[in-house]
Order: sequence, then structure tokens, then C-alpha cells
Amino acid sequence: TQSTWDRNIMIPIDGSEHCGRAFQFYLTNLRKDDDLVVFIHVVEPNYSVPPMGVGYVVPPMVSNDFSRAMEEDIERGKRLGQQYMHEAKAAKVHCKAFIHVDSKPGIALVNSAQDHKADIIIMGNRGIGAFKRTFLGSVSDHVLHHAHIPIVVVPPKLEQLS
Repeated sequence: TQSTWDRNIMIPIDGSEHCGRAFQFYLTNLRKDDDLVVFIHVVEPNYSVPPMGVGYVVPPMVSNDFSRAMEEDIERGKRLGQQYMHEAKAAKVHCKAFIHVDSKPGIALVNSAQDHKADIIIMGNRGIGAFKRTFLGSVSDHVLHHAHIPIVVVPPKLEQLS
């Protein structure tokens, strides 16, 4: 295997069609033979528990449920990474896949871009309007404004927005 690549391309993946569209855009428009594609999946911990007093002791059963849910999310992330790596290798693209656990996916992706020395980030977006994005936030919006490398945001096709 090669230790240095001409470009490190980071593509966040979450199982949505938007991520698949970003990878297809890369293959069709930006691909070079000496690229390394780094697929990143962020697993968000699920901390939704009912409010409880500070003196409350969490029963082992609840703790085990959290662990099991997290393990399942990580396993799903591994399968997703393997799926993208299989597709990339079938297209003769050099690739790696990583899972990061973080409650803030936008921040995790910006940090991942630095950690993996990404030269460019290619990501799909859902095509939500400015109003929704203002109130709900957007992972692609966060990455766009906080990563200090070029970013390609691949929008949905016009007919998908209708």
C-alpha cells in the first residue's frame, strides 16, 4: 500500500442517499488515480433518558441498554463503512473508513478532516431551506463554515426537492 497520496478526499457517510450522491459526484467529476478516499461515519451517543434527581443511582439494566444501543450503532456504522469501501474498491478507488463517536457531528467532521489531513471534503445535503437550517442547524452548514479546506456540497437534484 502507498503511504502518501496525491489527495486525501473525505466523504462523510450516514446511510442516506445524500452521502451516496456525494460519492457518485466524486467518482464522476473529481476522481484521480492517486486519491485516497476517507469515509467518516459519526455515531451520535443516544442519551435520551427521563429526568432524574442527582442522587439517583442508574440501575445496571439502564446502563446495559445504553451500552447495547451504542454497540449496535457502532456495528451499523462498521457495516456502512464496509459497504462504501466495497463500492470504492469495485471502482478501483483507494479508501479507508473510520467511525467517530461524538454528540456533535459537525464538530466531529471538522476535527476528522484535520486528523486525517483531508485536502477536500465532499458531502451531500438534504436541500432544506434557509428557514429550517436557521432553527435546526445543519451538519453541512457547520462544516462549510468551520473547516479550513475546500468543500463540495452536492445538492439533491431539482426533482428530489419537490
